Amino acid sequence: MNRVLWALLLLCFSAGLRAQEEDVAENERPEFIISGNIGGDASLLSFGLEKLFFIRPNLLVSGKLGFGYNQEFQLFDPDPPRNYFILPHSAALNLRISKRSFFELGIGGSWVVQGIENYYLVYPLAGYRFHPFRKSKFSFKIWGFYPFGQMDVLDATDMLVSPLGVSFGIAL
Repeated sequence: MNRVLWALLLLCFSAGLRAQEEDVAENERPEFIISGNIGGDASLLSFGLEKLFFIRPNLLVSGKLGFGYNQEFQLFDPDPPRNYFILPHSAALNLRISKRSFFELGIGGSWVVQGIENYYLVYPLAGYRFHPFRKSKFSFKIWGFYPFGQMDVLDATDMLVSPLGVSFGIAL
């Protein structure tokens, strides 16, 4: 009987220690992500810095600011394509799906600059985010957007804009 009591006590004590370790990891999640993006945000390639604000264990708010590159889409045109500098930014709510996965829903914008021409796109975005527990670990995000009612801007620039974006990053 004594051995059974000690075994149960040891089991309860080790379970309590494990629960404390998970709580500490949850509170120390990285708040910054540096990422490289392919597509999305009205750019072909972009780099960004995201700041995450942990509101509750199942809810976080993210804000992103970055810079990117796009080019005029041409077929059979002898002239060199125009290059565009893109300044993408966004704010989104992230709802936890599982331990490290979040559903993201927000609003974004991209300032498109080419010489003296400037354009601005505003768009809703939705996506999936994988966020690590520790710093210096891999982060992944895939999202979609569509600039409703702003097709005249895309027609004026002749940019090839992908409605899907993929982001690979490192949590800091």
